[in-house]
Amino acid sequence: MHLFDRFSLGPAAEIAGARPLGNGALVVQARAARAGNVQVYRGDEVARPDLAQVRIYRDPDEIFREESLRSFGHKPVTLDHPPGAVTPRTWRGVARGHVGDEVVRDGAFVRIPMLLADSAAIAAVQAGRREVSVGYTCDLDWTPGTAPDGEPYDARQTRIVVDHVAIVAQGRAGPECRIGDADLTRRLAAAEARADAAETALAERDGEVAALRARVPDTAALDALAAERGALIADARRILGDAFDPAGLDPEAIRRAAVARTLGEAEAAAMSAAAIEGAFRVAADPRRAAPPHAPDPLRDALRHRTADARTPEAAHAAMVETLRNAWKPAGAR
Repeated sequence: MHLFDRFSLGPAAEIAGARPLGNGALVVQARAARAGNVQVYRGDEVARPDLAQVRIYRDPDEIFREESLRSFGHKPVTLDHPPGAVTPRTWRGVARGHVGDEVVRDGAFVRIPMLLADSAAIAAVQAGRREVSVGYTCDLDWTPGTAPDGEPYDARQTRIVVDHVAIVAQGRAGPECRIGDADLTRRLAAAEARADAAETALAERDGEVAALRARVPDTAALDALAAERGALIADARRILGDAFDPAGLDPEAIRRAAVARTLGEAEAAAMSAAAIEGAFRVAADPRRAAPPHAPDPLRDALRHRTADARTPEAAHAAMVETLRNAWKPAGAR
């Protein structure tokens, strides 16, 4: 027999054990079932249309039976009850979360963890919908009796198997079964703020990636940069020689080295980057050849000394000898 038992999650100010996740989902601890009590159903709810109402005892031995407790685990959480049992065919359309597997006895109650992963379900809880209703199947033992508290009953539940847990507007069992946490609103707001901050950070990161990609030159631009550097190095080597190694040097450093060779280290060190660029352009221009020098025998002699050239001492001695004998006739020297 398929039955629905409702339990209150309590007023908004009493939700406890709620734990918002970073993605905005909500984990709550809920009292979802109570044992040892008598609950009243309409006769047509329990296949007894001949009776206006039926009082059914929830035997603790059945409620807390290991198989009954285990049947809560991993069952779907829904908003209101679906029209029938939840199956793989209907699960996607009705599930708003699920029950965890840490189902435990909590005094006279069954405590279950629930993950609410749907924004509508979370909003419903925030708005004050705090009742849970367990959809389950069971057998009924129609032996009448009296509960330990003296309340009479018409039948007793046995072999309980949970199908789903629904969040509904009104409960059957009063405020004893509740989720509870006075600062749920604050914690949910904090979770939403973290989610918003994460989205903002992600958007900023996407913008940074786009900007960095825009700064990366394409193939044509890379080819142009390579050609420009090659031409610069060729110009510099006309001044510095083919042995010049430009590895690790930026364009300004290459130009400054060439200008220093041309004008001297001290003068190049005092020049600005713009001045260095201008001086390099002039020095490296192949059309600006040095003007031809006027004939200079002394320069040529010093630059092209022969193997039989006199030493300074020998040249001085020859000069003295020439002066000593200069007064003599040419044949007498």
